Amino acid sequence: MPFPHWGYMITGDVVVTYTDGTTENCTTGEVFHWPSGHSVRVDRDAELILFSPQAEHTPVMDHILAKLANA
Repeated sequence: MPFPHWGYMITGDVVVTYTDGTTENCTTGEVFHWPSGHSVRVDRDAELILFSPQAEHTPVMDHILAKLANA
């Protein structure tokens, strides 16, 4: 789902991979902006707060929940 996300990493470590192949590591205590066109891998259990427009964020959460249900 091609939507940006803003947020804060409460705990944990994630790696964000962008469509151009670049990666970004996000860890405890960091504020982040993930532009459209990314995927996220959790390397260490993570708790984070996402700030995104609801109209864009709801389909993303539905997508994530569907993936988790099939895991």
